[in-house]
Amino acid sequence: MNKAYSKRAFSLIEVLLVLALVAVLLGVVAGNAGSFIKGSNFEPPDRVLKKAVLDAVYFASESKRAAYLSYFEENATFLVSDSYGKTLAEHRVYEKIPDDFGDETELVPKVFFYAEGPLAGQDGGNSIYDEDELSLNRVFFHSGCSIPFSAEIQFRDEKKELKFDPFSGYILKAEE
Repeated sequence: MNKAYSKRAFSLIEVLLVLALVAVLLGVVAGNAGSFIKGSNFEPPDRVLKKAVLDAVYFASESKRAAYLSYFEENATFLVSDSYGKTLAEHRVYEKIPDDFGDETELVPKVFFYAEGPLAGQDGGNSIYDEDELSLNRVFFHSGCSIPFSAEIQFRDEKKELKFDPFSGYILKAEE
């Protein structure tokens, strides 16, 4: 018996259509490759700060010695150091400093640390200290705890305020 075998293959139009779709996809990916590379160089400053606070709590509790958390705007870095000034941990917002870093001020996060003042008044919600008196250059940690503090981050026209638990180093939920 002679059976007719039909060979099935792609037509020229189908092959060209697939090649055109692949070319379009490559064009989209190649066009966004610069964005992907640039985005991998950056980590949000609030996330970096959270890591730095947890490191400071850890180093202070492990060594039973003072640790300090500070921020350097020149290179957008959170630094955890000991009382001798030795760097224990360094957390950067940018893995590699962008070339236009100095020109554009919105690329540089501004971070301010504030001590939480003791509350006074009838309702217990006021402090007798004003913001200037509560401003900190660095946050002190000892034996796994810190002073009650908050951080204000100004970055890309956004302003975030984060209040930290002095014992765990985690962010406290905002009061509603």
